[in-house]
Amino acid sequence: MTQPRITLTSPAQVIAAIPAALRHVPTESIVVLAFTGKILTFAARFDRVDVVTQAHKMNDVLRRHGVESVVVVTIAERPGKKAAAVENLVIAGILATAVEVIGTYWVPTLAGPATAQDLDTLDTFDVDPIASEVAASTVEAGTVIEGSRTAIGDRYAHAEEVHPAEHADAAQVLEDLAAVVYADELPDSGLIARTAAVITALPVRDAMFRLPLYGSTSAHTVMATIARHTRAEARIQALSIAGWLCHRAGDGAAANIAYDAAEDEANSAGIATPQMLRLLRQAQDVAMSPDEIRTLDVDAETVRATTGAHLPGAPDRE
Repeated sequence: MTQPRITLTSPAQVIAAIPAALRHVPTESIVVLAFTGKILTFAARFDRVDVVTQAHKMNDVLRRHGVESVVVVTIAERPGKKAAAVENLVIAGILATAVEVIGTYWVPTLAGPATAQDLDTLDTFDVDPIASEVAASTVEAGTVIEGSRTAIGDRYAHAEEVHPAEHADAAQVLEDLAAVVYADELPDSGLIARTAAVITALPVRDAMFRLPLYGSTSAHTVMATIARHTRAEARIQALSIAGWLCHRAGDGAAANIAYDAAEDEANSAGIATPQMLRLLRQAQDVAMSPDEIRTLDVDAETVRATTGAHLPGAPDRE
C-alpha cells in the first residue's frame, strides 16, 4: 500500500495515476484506490487470486483508515476481460459493505496508452499513464516507477556471495554502516562480510533501525546490497530491514517483495521465519501507515547500551 496524497478529478486521471501510486506498472492485478473526499490517500494492489478473501481483508484496512470511498480497477489482458469484470464486481460488492464504491473499471494494460471501460455504464475512454501529470511529478521528485514487480524483485536478487567475516566488532560495524549511508555510498565486500557476521545478533539487528536517520533512501540501498550478497539468516535480516525501510517510505509494493524474498530465503535455508519478519509482514498486511511503522526507530541511548555503537543520527538527513 502507498500513500501519495494526490487530488484527481476524472476516471482517466485516476487510472493513469496507478503506476505512480504503486511505483510500478501492475499486470493481471486488482487495484483498490482509496479516497478521502477527492484526495487519493492510498492505493493497494493484489493478485487476481482468491479475490473474495482478499476483498474481506481490504475491508478491514478501509475501516481502519477511515476511508470514505474507493475505486476498483482490474488490469487484465483482453482475452481475460470477462472473468476480470466478474471479479471486479464481486470485489466491489464486498467493499461496498464498508465504504462507498464510486467506480469500477477494467483496463488491459497500464504500460502505455489504452482504452479503459467503466464496468457500471460500459462506457469506454482513453487512459495514458505515460502522459499522466502524476507520473511526471513522481519522476521529477526522484522516485522510480518500475516497469514491473519483477524489476523491484531484481533489487533483492542473489548476487555473488560474500561470506561472513570470522571476527567483527558490532559497534564498529554499525558506525561504519551509518557512515556509508550518510555518504550515499555502497558497502564494500569487507563491510558486507563484517555486517553478515553481526546482523544475526538481535541487538545489532535492532540498532540498524536507526540507519534511516542518516538517509532513508541510502539506507535502503545499503541494506538491499547487503541482502543480495549474503545468505541464510544474514540475508533474511537484511531483507527484513530493507522491507521496513520501504514501508516506512510509503512503498508498500517493494516492502512486500522484500518480505517475500526473506521468506523464500528462510524456506530454502530451512530456517524458521524470524519473529521480526512475521511482525513486519503483519504490519504491512493491516496497512499500518508509514508514520506508524516509524515507531520502530530505536533511540540512540538503547543502541549505545546494547551494542556500544554511537549512532546519534544526522540532523541534515532523513
